Amino acid sequence: MKVVNKVFFLVKLLVLFFYFGASYAVEFRGVAVENYSGIYTKKKVNEILKIAKKNACKNAFNKYVQGMEESKRMIFESLEDQIYQNLNEYMVCETVVEENIDKKNKEVAVVMKANIDETRLDIEIKKSSKVFDSESSEKSKLAMIFFSRTVSAQRQFDERVSNVEKNTTGIDINEEETDTGISSMTTETNATETGGSKLKKADVTEYIVDDNDTVKLEAGMKEIFTKARFEPVSGGRQVRKHWRELKKEIIYSLENGGGIPEEVKWDIEDILAEKNVNYVVFAYFDVGVPEIDSATGNQVVNAALTIAEITRLGNGDPVSLGTISGVQMRGKGSNNDIAKNNALSLVSKSTAEKLVALINSKGIN
Repeated sequence: MKVVNKVFFLVKLLVLFFYFGASYAVEFRGVAVENYSGIYTKKKVNEILKIAKKNACKNAFNKYVQGMEESKRMIFESLEDQIYQNLNEYMVCETVVEENIDKKNKEVAVVMKANIDETRLDIEIKKSSKVFDSESSEKSKLAMIFFSRTVSAQRQFDERVSNVEKNTTGIDINEEETDTGISSMTTETNATETGGSKLKKADVTEYIVDDNDTVKLEAGMKEIFTKARFEPVSGGRQVRKHWRELKKEIIYSLENGGGIPEEVKWDIEDILAEKNVNYVVFAYFDVGVPEIDSATGNQVVNAALTIAEITRLGNGDPVSLGTISGVQMRGKGSNNDIAKNNALSLVSKSTAEKLVALINSKGIN
């Protein structure tokens, strides 16, 4: 009985090992066409088939590379030769999806399915970044200035429309008809106007900034930045003596449809540089109005990164490393708060991953 229990225990350990240790793989299909010369022989065609299969696998990997995010691809290209020389370490490509031999045109065509080990490839890319190579005592300090705003109302303006109504009425007069056959008439005109103005105004959206969202955004991003060997810190805490005034200006701008004011950014950058902070990220997100998922009845909330800019501080004037935008995520939950929290968590992590890749692509620490 004890032996059986031990065996059962070992089986469970193996299952857990393979489940949690499994890498994340993505599937791509590659195509290759090769020609042969001379008369058809089985041996000759088999040799051509081997070449075609190898090239089809490489074609599948090329498709994966073409879909890489730009900053990640920049690092990949510095490792390109090394990776292509050892493709078997980064993908499994053994399944033939389609194979065709055209004896008339002396042509061999193959379609192969490749499972690319994206996790292993990502590890290789991160290892090549300057940030990853830094010692624990040399971690780059990164300050986060994040805000989230939610639509609270929207006012729409209609164009002012003029309606003109004309009524023509005959008048009895004591005179004969003329040779032209035109009798005496009079026209009454009634004009009415509707709408707010003569020119259509732009719709006005009103927002509200929720302080609680900042904590959730920082938590999601902190996880990613820490794994990338940064030392993430709250920007607000770093500039706490001036934060109340600076934050007030930011919120006023965001709630009125603007962004984070440039002058406020400059003030914050100067303070952070004095505190030996290496990077600062300014970002704000827009949270949509809750919807109902018709299939499950759950609340659905969309959250989108409007813009995030990362700046390197120190060694002279601050230098912008670039901006990202357009990251959108959908959160679901049994109520609005849960759905919103899930959306913010997803969009903040995805944003942080792209920012880390952007820094790594610059090859600096």
